[in-house]
Amino acid sequence: MTIIRVCLDDTDRKQYGGDDGPLPAELVLDTEALKDMGAGDLDAVEREMDLAVAGLLTVIEPRLSGLSFARRAVAYLAVRMAGHAVSFAEFQPKLLRATFTQEDAGRPPAGPSEVSSEA
Repeated sequence: MTIIRVCLDDTDRKQYGGDDGPLPAELVLDTEALKDMGAGDLDAVEREMDLAVAGLLTVIEPRLSGLSFARRAVAYLAVRMAGHAVSFAEFQPKLLRATFTQEDAGRPPAGPSEVSSEA
């Protein structure tokens, strides 16, 4: 199981937030929780992203890829898990301003240091 903490740029947090305000400062993608999605929800997310979530998990669970599409997909899924509906096509965050911290769920959370783009 992998947990990825995503911190988007402040302007992206405001842009992709909802009527109740900006996105949280830290979004969490729990890959184990993705595996618990119902078939209808999973199908809707895969159609929106034009990507098989199971295929994405094989890439990100061992190590978060440096590819921008993988980072965008991770950030998008974290936004969805935070309860915000946004179109994947319109989701264009500033990925080089975002931070991604990958953790093994069996270990204590990472400290306040940021992980570089190579994470």
